[in-house]
This record gives sequence, structure tokens and C-alpha cells, in this order.
Amino acid sequence: MKVAIPLTGTRGDVQPAVALGLELRRRGHEVSVGAPPNLVDFAARTGLTAVTCGPDVQQLYSSEEGQQALAAGSSFRLMQLVGKQMAEYAEQMNREVIGVCEGADVLVSTLLTEDRVASVAEAMEVPMVTLHGFPGRKNSAYPFPGALPPHWRPPAAVNRATWALAENLRRVVFMRYLNHLRKELGLPRSAASPAAVLARNNVPEVQIYDRALVPGLAEEWGERRPLVGFLSLERFAREAIGELAADHGEVVAWIEAGEPPVYFGFGSMPIRDTHVVLDIVDEVSHKLGRRALVSAGWSDLVAADAETGPHIKVVGPIAHDIVFPLCAAAVHHGGIGTTFESLRAGLPTLVCSVSFDQPMWGGQVERLGVGAHLSFRELDRDRLEAGVRTLLEPATIQRVKVLAAELQSSSDATAHTADIIEAAAG
Repeated sequence: MKVAIPLTGTRGDVQPAVALGLELRRRGHEVSVGAPPNLVDFAARTGLTAVTCGPDVQQLYSSEEGQQALAAGSSFRLMQLVGKQMAEYAEQMNREVIGVCEGADVLVSTLLTEDRVASVAEAMEVPMVTLHGFPGRKNSAYPFPGALPPHWRPPAAVNRATWALAENLRRVVFMRYLNHLRKELGLPRSAASPAAVLARNNVPEVQIYDRALVPGLAEEWGERRPLVGFLSLERFAREAIGELAADHGEVVAWIEAGEPPVYFGFGSMPIRDTHVVLDIVDEVSHKLGRRALVSAGWSDLVAADAETGPHIKVVGPIAHDIVFPLCAAAVHHGGIGTTFESLRAGLPTLVCSVSFDQPMWGGQVERLGVGAHLSFRELDRDRLEAGVRTLLEPATIQRVKVLAAELQSSSDATAHTADIIEAAAG
């Protein structure tokens, strides 16, 4: 069986699909992945066949305009930027998605590609399955991510209303380029939303995050939207992309030479003055009497140039599966991959969110009592200190241990998702 997986977005969007592709290949299937130009090598180094699909979103985020939108914490501004980029790239991406899917027996999409893939599947008369990395459909339990403050607990009717608005907005914004694609495929025009099209065709919408993080959702959605858990990249694949266990000897030795540190990793956050942020981490860590492990890579911070005391170690990118189990707590941006890794390792987690689904996951961490949430644009010494103090409370530590056990029990998520795809193609 030939499986095509057209992708776009950032590494957080691509990595789970690569993990799935490797499982499908292990089962003897032929797998073709489409990835943004900056992530084609990432997918190919794991051994999968990978070609370019979609624009370089990371380049957009790194631009002056993108960094300003990130710094403002505005999902609306970011959506405008991404929408503009996608509009300029629309015709080319149509061709790239068609190319990735050519000759496939089953198509696998994500929230970011399912609208195009649904039309291609219709034209090719083949089944499809879509992967959702956060709640992406109307429900009563949670509002559309970013629509309301994450600490709010609105009634079911309000939650459903935010989804109705968001789904209609998505339908209107992307209808034009989708109908260009449908014309190219020889299909009639359509005004239906992706959600309506997939529901009509009974397409499985696999939720690749754990039900323990979103209580009540699995019961409402039922079998067509199974919550399987996060699709983790296995160690052999991490080694292939350069996250070598052998390269972590120095940092592991530093961790084991004292009490477990608090991990700080802000990914690609828009830090205009990195040394000011590092000073905040340094001061808070010293005040709390805790060591800190800081993963550089954000903005212009270079580990070799960082000036800190002996209680702080600044390193480059690290393998979460190696380092997290050795830490006491974690502070990061709140992408679902990093959030899952930190909680599964039993780390109380402070989410410093920027936009999109990050505030939602931060809100869930806080709601479940396994950490705290702080908007990154509000980050200062007092708020960071208060957040880390919450992480180190015995009650928080105990609750996250219980949650970690639940998350570890979903270690078959990738295999379960592969089963669903094989059944859909069967």
C-alpha cells in the first residue's frame, strides 16, 4: 500500500506525522511525505521519502513582521500573516499536494492540509485520514483555541459558538484557492467547510494528543475522532536527525552533579534582548535556590556567549527524551509536543505561551493542577518566580506524577493510528 502524507507548518506539525510514517514503513507500506522546504531534510534523514510541500513558515516567523506578531502574542495577527503567505503560495502548494498524493492508495493529512487533501482524495477516489494536534472541531467542552482567555470556563453554548464562527471564517477565507484546486482536479465548485466535507465522507479525525489532557472531549466526540495520544519519535529516528545520545554526556554529567535543575527552553520565541531574559532566569533561580538548565536557540542567544553563575548551564538544542527525566520541572512555550514530553517525564510545567494552541495547553496545565500558565509577553521576574514556585509545590509534583502515568500508558498511540489508516484503506 502506498501512503501519502502532505504536510505544512513547523517542526511541531511535521514530527508526529514522520513518526507515523516510520511505523507505516515498518509495516511494509510505501510512504511519501511532503514537508516545508526547511524540513524536507529533517524527514528524509529518518529514511522516509520526502519532497517539498508548502511554504517555509519558520522563515515567516523569523521575519521582522513575524517576530513583532509573536511578541504581541496575537493569534489574529499571526493568522493574517500566515494567510497572506498561504495566499501567495496557494497555486504552487496546490500542485505540490497533488504531486505528493499521486498514485497513493490512502492520503493522510493534518489540520493544515486537510482542506486540500479532501479535494484530492475525492478526485482520486481514495480514502483519507486526518490528524489533529489540538481540538480542531466544534465541541461543548472547550472554545476555539485563542478565541477566549484560557482561564475562562464558558458555558457549552458559548464554546460551540466560537467554533461556528471560526469554521465559517476558515471556509470563507480559503474557499477561493480551494475552488481553484477543485477546478484543476476536474471537480465542481464547493462552498462547504472542511469540517462538513470530512463529516459527510465519514473521514476519521485522529486526535494525536492524550484524552487525559482534555477531560470530557473523548466522550463527546466518539469513535470518528479517537484520542490516541501523542505520536512520539523513537530514539533511532532522533539519532538519525542528529539528536545523538552520545552528544549529551556533558549536560547529563552536569545535571547529575547536583540537585535536578529546572529546565528553561523557549524555542523560537521573539526575545528581543536575550541577555535580559537570561538575567531574569538567573535571578529567579538564585532566589529559589535551584539550578537551571537553559536550552538556547531562541533569538540571538548563543550558549558560548552566555554569562551565568555556576548554578546555571546554558546549552544548545537538546533531546527532550534524554534530559527531561533528569530535571525537576520545565518552563517552555507550550507546543503540544514539548508539553507532552515534559508532562510524560513527570515534570511540573510552566507554559509561557505565545499564540495559536499554546494558550489552550497552558490553560489545561493550570486547570489540571500540574503546573501554571503565563503569557510570554507578560514574562517578568515576579511572574516567573511565582510560576516556578507553583511547580515546586508538593501538591503539584504529586498530581503530575499521576498524570505522567496516564500519559505513559498511551505509548501505543503511533501503532493505533497506523491501525486506523490501514482500516480506512482496507
